[in-house]
Amino acid sequence: MLGMNELLLLTNGPGELSTWVPPVLDRLRQRLPQSRFELYLLQDQFSAGTEVLKARELPVDRLGGRKEFLARLLHKGEQRGAVLMLGGALRDAVLMGRRLGYPAFAYSISGRDWHPGLRTLFVDEEISRDQLIARGADPRRIEVVGSLIRDSLEASLRGPSPPPADILLFPSSRPYLFRYLLGFMLGACERLAQKRPGLRCAWVRSRLLPDEVVASALEAQGVKELGGVASYWEQGGLRTEGGLWIGVVDERQRYAAMAQARLALTIPGTNTLELALAQLPTVVLMPLHKSDEVLIPLPGWIHWLWYVPGGRKLRAWLLEKGVERIPYLALPNQRLGAQVYPELKGRFHLDELVQVSLELLEPKRQEEVRQTLKALSSPPGADRLVDRLLALLETP
Repeated sequence: MLGMNELLLLTNGPGELSTWVPPVLDRLRQRLPQSRFELYLLQDQFSAGTEVLKARELPVDRLGGRKEFLARLLHKGEQRGAVLMLGGALRDAVLMGRRLGYPAFAYSISGRDWHPGLRTLFVDEEISRDQLIARGADPRRIEVVGSLIRDSLEASLRGPSPPPADILLFPSSRPYLFRYLLGFMLGACERLAQKRPGLRCAWVRSRLLPDEVVASALEAQGVKELGGVASYWEQGGLRTEGGLWIGVVDERQRYAAMAQARLALTIPGTNTLELALAQLPTVVLMPLHKSDEVLIPLPGWIHWLWYVPGGRKLRAWLLEKGVERIPYLALPNQRLGAQVYPELKGRFHLDELVQVSLELLEPKRQEEVRQTLKALSSPPGADRLVDRLLALLETP
């Protein structure tokens, strides 16, 4: 057994905390039962800000945020240890490794993430590795291990199934976006139900959403002029103001719900890859009707214009122009080089979403999308990642 004193895990966003950290931590705990595990939530503009609500459930010896991370840099490492980044800025993993004298590793699903200070970067698919090498990364330090999302998906399918639903709603786990998107998606469900009576909709509720945030979103303030609708709790679900009942699925049952559903509505992010691996046809939304009122996370300096006096209008203009130039927002579309998942972006009308959804519900389109998504066939990656991590740590 490898004599490892401690493993320091770093992560940032809600998707990574939900799908990457649990399967890897589970395998590491099994292989290194005597080791100490610390998890640091390094929140950035892509974080929900409430990740700690979920992280508290994980079996770690210490849980901290950015403040605790900085304090940890001042303490010398144990005799043997390692840093593993599971979502976030790779420079943070390299910094901690250098300060503590530990090798730094990371996992990524992007062909753009690379830092020369890493011992090894693990990726999910060959396409990610090829893209990294094309951008100048050292091929000797990139290893394909498989999809951690696939591990989470398979583990969830072994649990109890929720009540069936035809359409699943994923209106973000970030509170500032959720308040805007829930009422908007519920409005789409009302219109879809009018066109197709009998369609069952369900909201997949993230555990990162506090009750007060949900209560605010149910009022649908600010989105009614866009076609959004308010709702209220009734019999464990939601009743919209138009009278449509919406089921509520616990986040832990989301993959089982995906296996039964016919369609999902979501925004760009890690969960588009989750939906693709579940082979569920999906409409991906980037509504920008209120881009100067709703904080949409962005990479780079443009994001921080939100906090500059008078910067919100400029930020909104830059965001809208930038989104127009991006060929594909959804990760599956980027991987496949085609708009397999329809994307609606900008200031689109709710009726456009309804029409695209109805088209995607047609049996022929359903089969076409599901067949195309089979090309995303990454195997589970947690066992392979842990095997390679421990093997590399035993190698001088």
